[in-house]
Amino acid sequence: GISKTTLLTKLNNKFSTIPNNFDVVIWALVSKDYHVGNIQDRIGRDVDFLDGSWKNKSVEQKAIDIYGVLSNKKFVEICGEMGTQNKIKMDCLEPEKAWELFQDNVRDETLNSHPDIRNLAKQVDERCSGLPLALIIISYDMACKTTLREWKYAIEMLKRYVLPKIENEVFSLLKFNYDNLPDATMKCFLYYCMYPEDYCIPKKRLVEYWFWEGLLNEFDRIS
Repeated sequence: GISKTTLLTKLNNKFSTIPNNFDVVIWALVSKDYHVGNIQDRIGRDVDFLDGSWKNKSVEQKAIDIYGVLSNKKFVEICGEMGTQNKIKMDCLEPEKAWELFQDNVRDETLNSHPDIRNLAKQVDERCSGLPLALIIISYDMACKTTLREWKYAIEMLKRYVLPKIENEVFSLLKFNYDNLPDATMKCFLYYCMYPEDYCIPKKRLVEYWFWEGLLNEFDRIS
């Protein structure tokens, strides 16, 4: 939740657009519950093992094939890893930097709409524990809140969500943001649960699901 994967994605895109000395650039995102065969399939995609028969090979056979190709090439592998709780804690922003990031996403007119809102905003910022992902999503959610009641309510909800039993600190903050989504947006978001982690979700198919579910009532055609 600290944008490591975003940074690696930008690095991967640079390799794709700027001339370099590598024969192959490999991009693999590894989730915490990873499977070696799935990682090999991602590598195989980048070294042109695209036929269905290769996917049915054993982990050992795939390893031999990959080695046979890469041992004769100059390559770089960019491997994004889902962080653990300890890694997230180590990479938290300092309080001053966290406040700067929070302010960047909350409009000045919001922070200045009431003398006490800036102080309440700092309390919300502190509840984000210096985690960039949490700071960004919660600051976006609070950007249009201009009353004391809304900011005080946000602080109470954040206090309620920070539970010691939750292993991942980011989870409680993401839950706060999710619970504040408009009803239709929340239902659209739930459709992502149909796909496994790290899956390349087909946008067109997803929109079709939303349309036929009646979640896009303001449109009369999928196009």
